[in-house]
Order: sequence, then structure tokens, then C-alpha cells
Amino acid sequence: MHSPPTKVVDEKWDYLIVLDACRYDYFERVYREYLEGDLREIVSVGGSTVEWRDGSFPDVYDDIVYVSSNPYINSVSSIKGFSGADHFGRIYDVWVDCWDEKRGTVLPENVTAAAVDAIAENKNKRFIIHYLQPHAPYLGVETDARGFPMPDVEGDNVLAGVNADESVPPWKASLFGLLTKVFYKVPLLGQNPTWKLRQMLGMEPASPMDAVRRAGGDRALREAYEENLRLVLARVAELLPYLRGRIVVTADHGEYLGEEGRYSHWSGSDSPHLRVVPWLVIDKERAERDAASESRRRAAVRKQVYSGADQKKIEDRLKDLGYIE
Repeated sequence: MHSPPTKVVDEKWDYLIVLDACRYDYFERVYREYLEGDLREIVSVGGSTVEWRDGSFPDVYDDIVYVSSNPYINSVSSIKGFSGADHFGRIYDVWVDCWDEKRGTVLPENVTAAAVDAIAENKNKRFIIHYLQPHAPYLGVETDARGFPMPDVEGDNVLAGVNADESVPPWKASLFGLLTKVFYKVPLLGQNPTWKLRQMLGMEPASPMDAVRRAGGDRALREAYEENLRLVLARVAELLPYLRGRIVVTADHGEYLGEEGRYSHWSGSDSPHLRVVPWLVIDKERAERDAASESRRRAAVRKQVYSGADQKKIEDRLKDLGYIE
């Protein structure tokens, strides 16, 4: 990566739509089916939500309303040293009221609904609208593993995985710890061996992502990730009619999906898989100005054509200009 990281608050936007864990390459492949705009890639300031959050919002932003499905940005308590209420004018904690216990996440349609309400209730503000997808769990995939448990921000236990309540015999826990150290030094199981070790030892999946990988391999994982992205883009498209001005669709960070034997995401990484994210600009004001200008141009042409011409010439001219068939 040669470009410097982009600090989102230094950029021009009225609405910043954040797709959690969205990679540029997957977004670039499918976004045109749902959205129109000018796309480029940027480098995120972090490889995880916490790192992106801390690097993006060091100050106070009274003019920003944050619609958050991700409990790492919340108004309830300080988590990992960051109290959202001290940084933003207002936070809508969508995850508090809309955590889906069955799926173990916040569904994208609930974020869209909350964003519509927030926009109606707050005039002359900028908005950050943070969806959890395409971050796991994958909504189109059924596995034996549940999604994330309801976040406990008071206990700093957020998106903690599916094995939080797992009971492991002491001998197995010790063996797992020993083998983890060995295989990190000798990466025969890839750069991130813990998931495969858990599977070998008959332990529960480490996370919703691990559950899908275990059930169908990397190919199934990547297909599930793309489907999650499509699901959230469809809900973003439903939100757009409620927005005006300059809209940006981006991500806090990317995701490893088995490349180099690695999975998920973490702070402190320079990997393009985690740091290169989309920056899609949808300028509705410009589009509306262009549409109005085009309408005026067409009206002027029609007026010019109709003045002093017979009906046959009028029809021929309009056909040439593409106004009639």
C-alpha cells in the first residue's frame, strides 16, 4: 500500500455509510447491481473497528449523528477506552433494541429503519450509518453454530465469538494452548492455526466465520461473505431515497477469507486484505442539478424546433435528437 490512510472526518460528505469488514475487491465486483456512483479504493486507518474508530474520531464532533449497529461505537459505556457519547452529537444504539438473538447480529433492515428515524429527528446534521454486514455471521447460511451473543459493553465483551460458554476439559485446554504455540512457530496449518486446531480437537467453532469455514471450506466462506454484502447493499439502496447531498459508502476495515491461511481481521496489520476498502461517492445534489439542467436543455430544444417549422420538420428533428421514436 503506497497511499496514505484516509481520515474520514477530513473528507466531504453529508452521509457516511459504513459497511463493517467490507473489502474493496468484493465491493467493486457487485456494487453496480445496487448503487450508482464514483468508486475508488482508499486505505483505512485500521485493520479492525477499534483501530479505525480510534484513528478516525480523536476529537469531538457535535455535528455528527452516529447510527450504530456495532457496539464498539456506543453511548452506553466506554469500551476499550472510547466513550462514543464524548465524541458525537448523538448516537443511536441500534444494537441495544434490535439485536437479533437468533442470528446473533443486527439485521441490515433494522439499521435502515433506524437511520430513517434519525434523519427525521435531527436537522442540519451529518450522519454516520454503520451496518454490521458483510461482517459475520452470514445471514444466508444455516450452521449449527449460533451468531454472536448479545454484547455486554459493561463487561467489554463485544462480538466475542460463539465459544464463550464452551466447556473444555483442562487437559484439552492445555493441549490446545501448547499446540497453538507450536504451530504459530511452525505454520504447517497456515498463519492462523487456532481454528484448525480447535476442529482437530473436537472443540466448538471459534466464531460464526469459523463455523461456515468448517462446514464448507474457504469457497463456501467466500460465497457466504459475498451474499452478506449483497444483502446489506440491497438495504442501503432502500435508504438512498431518504438522503440528499453527498453520500459516501465505505468500510471501517476489510477481512481475511482464507488468504495465506488467515481469517477475520485485527489491529496493527498493513495487509491490503484488511486495509484497502471502498470509497463510493453518490452526489445526489450534482445528479439533481444535472437532471434539472438536462430538462431545461430539452425544453429549449423543443421550443427552438417548434418555432417557425412545419409538423414534418418538427417530428424529423425530434427523432434526430432522440426525443421521439
